[in-house]
Amino acid sequence: MKCLKCQSDNPVEAKFCIECGADLRESRPAAAIDYSQPRSYTPKHLSDKILAARTSLEGERKQVTVLFADVKGFTSISEKLDPEDVQALISECLVFFTEEIHRYEGAIAQFLGDGVMALFGAPIAHEDASQRALYAALAIRERLREYSEKLKVQGIDFNMRIGLNTGLVVVGRIGDDLTMEYTAMGDTVNLASRMESTAQPGTIQVSENTYRLTEGYFEFKPLGETEVKGKKEPVKSYQLLGAGRVRTRIGVSLARGLTPFVGRQKERGQLMDCYQLVRKGQGQVVGIVGEPGVGKSRLLLQLRSVLPPGEYSYLEGDCLHYGGSIAYLPFLDMLRVYFDFAEGEQESLVKSKMAKRIASVDEKLQDIQPPLQDVLSLKVQDEEYLKLEPQQRREQVFEAIRALLIRESLNRPLILAIEDLHWIDKTSEEFLTYLIDGLANTHILLILLYRPEYTPGWVSKSYYSQIR
Repeated sequence: MKCLKCQSDNPVEAKFCIECGADLRESRPAAAIDYSQPRSYTPKHLSDKILAARTSLEGERKQVTVLFADVKGFTSISEKLDPEDVQALISECLVFFTEEIHRYEGAIAQFLGDGVMALFGAPIAHEDASQRALYAALAIRERLREYSEKLKVQGIDFNMRIGLNTGLVVVGRIGDDLTMEYTAMGDTVNLASRMESTAQPGTIQVSENTYRLTEGYFEFKPLGETEVKGKKEPVKSYQLLGAGRVRTRIGVSLARGLTPFVGRQKERGQLMDCYQLVRKGQGQVVGIVGEPGVGKSRLLLQLRSVLPPGEYSYLEGDCLHYGGSIAYLPFLDMLRVYFDFAEGEQESLVKSKMAKRIASVDEKLQDIQPPLQDVLSLKVQDEEYLKLEPQQRREQVFEAIRALLIRESLNRPLILAIEDLHWIDKTSEEFLTYLIDGLANTHILLILLYRPEYTPGWVSKSYYSQIR
């Protein structure tokens, strides 16, 4: 994301500019977007994907998750304000709608004056389209909360409702300007609209179809059956409360109960051998390679089940389909767990937790706080750090994360696991190379799970082994 104040580039998830500290959420003026021209507000990398795939998409039946959102009480707001003020208010809101939908590679099908309709799963197909739609809805809700607080000061009561449903559509013609025609099958779009219109202000309501596809990945509150116009029978609906503690299939399967583990003695033995070397101070990197569904995550789970509890520390990060533009994504997961950050905590409490945890590990590590605050999108107040050039800050971030992990491993062996490495973002991949280069004489076991099409750059290391 480009900062309009200093023109420097920033990671897409950053809240503040890494160069000048400006609030990036206010960096993009609403006037810069022409909502009548899809190509003007669609990021280039998404435009390229859509245009490259449109020949094979046109006329295809696709399962999509439809998201509707609109302003609650828009008419009453309009009566209190000048038309230009109303337009500015809505346009600013639509900016972050657009940003969050595109962040998860959804497509905006239609702007509705005071809201938006978006599709996830077409024209860009994803196996986790429903999950992406819910993550986008949660991100929009969070941005709306901040926006509503700002408007309250002006005496404006601003709130929105979001509704989602999953079903089939037929993708029609996709124009050069990215305009898209589609035909809804059954009540796919209608039910999504009804979920939105019956939702309480400030909440996200989903249909049973969407709930079934995402159960376990998110937290829901059952709302019982709802009377829906055009439907003979009441339909079940659920309120989306937030993201769950697990984001992977194995995590959801674990919560539901696993089938017995059979075989894989050789592979499990190889992992145990590597762990024993790590205990002696010989750091190891293990690549577990295989197609989707063959049991990579289950093998990792089995290793943990046979190791003595309390003898080792464990941190895990996931690379996600939509995470290619989110810098440090798997390591952000690890850091948040390590410092015990809870979603929605005040920044002052988050910083206090970080300082206490670092001090408990080693008082000499206090100078790693500014780069760690920076990478976690916390406000950095260290003037010397803020004066550094972006490349120098990046180097300090690399050094800080590695120093923390290595120092932690001196207390007891540390197992680091990264799932779906084939989706890793460029910055994380570069840090991973940096970490592996200095791993030989540590107490760290780094386990990387990825598909055969991914080619790592560290296979020549003497302390790297592979399980296929």
